[in-house]
Amino acid sequence: MDIPARLRAEAGATLRGREWLAGLPQLCAHLSAQWGIRLARPYPGSHISLVAPVHGFSSPAVLKIALPSPIESGTIAGDFRHQEAAALRIWAGDGAPELLAQDAGSGAMLVEQCRPGATLETIGSSAADAAAAEVIQALHHGVHDHDVEFVRLTDRARAVAAQLPDRFAAVGRPFDERLLGEAVDGLVQLAGSTDTEVLLHGDTHHHNILSATRRPWLAIDPLPMLGEPGYDAVQYLLFRKGDLHDPESEWRSVIESFCGRLDVDPDRVMAWIFVRLVSDAIAACERGRPIVDLEARNGDLWTARLVQRLRR
Repeated sequence: MDIPARLRAEAGATLRGREWLAGLPQLCAHLSAQWGIRLARPYPGSHISLVAPVHGFSSPAVLKIALPSPIESGTIAGDFRHQEAAALRIWAGDGAPELLAQDAGSGAMLVEQCRPGATLETIGSSAADAAAAEVIQALHHGVHDHDVEFVRLTDRARAVAAQLPDRFAAVGRPFDERLLGEAVDGLVQLAGSTDTEVLLHGDTHHHNILSATRRPWLAIDPLPMLGEPGYDAVQYLLFRKGDLHDPESEWRSVIESFCGRLDVDPDRVMAWIFVRLVSDAIAACERGRPIVDLEARNGDLWTARLVQRLRR
């Protein structure tokens, strides 16, 4: 079976992942028979799920089988892929692909295929901002009555705040402790002042919003949580910074403009960006990332300090 190299490497890092890899051919054969489909070559960029277009289904679809091993468990974003199907059911195609079928035993899904499937990187920055904002607003639209117990961003923030000091000490206190203190205080303050919750996508960056047929753009690969609407601007704006020639002078206006499209508070969004960067930096240290990389221009700590200056 043709398994992408990045996925094979990610799965091979744990015993559970290796067992999952070994069982993939049999599972794919079972799903192919169950749904009357034939698998095409998997998308090569996939590294936390096997994702492959299929033939033989009644509409264009992809098969998605998520790697069971957790990723980025030490960050605010967490890994909530196991609730993707529940979120897709709630969104019902509004801003995200439709869930076409799910195998209860394995959690494997058949999901609407985004065609032509171009990413936001293929259009200009202003058009990308407009498209991303429209998709995020569609995902947040209305009040959804459901009995799914999604993780709450506020609970996640409090848990990460409680863990960060010990994790910081365990990796040798690699950067200014005042930065850590501000992040911990920020997480507690943000968690205690959230007054509106929606079902968040959790990972709305440029590669996760694709051109489609049924709608102009749809958001794929959610990490769903319940939380304040502005949090879904965080990942998008972190990617958006990469488009800027001079982030020090340009990024704040981009943040304010995008937050204006979403009708969310840019100061709270910048606060979420800051705490996210500091927690991500500690997680990177735990994985052995050199501190010099994090302190370098556009690294997590460099960007966190930039956000500090922009908020003053």
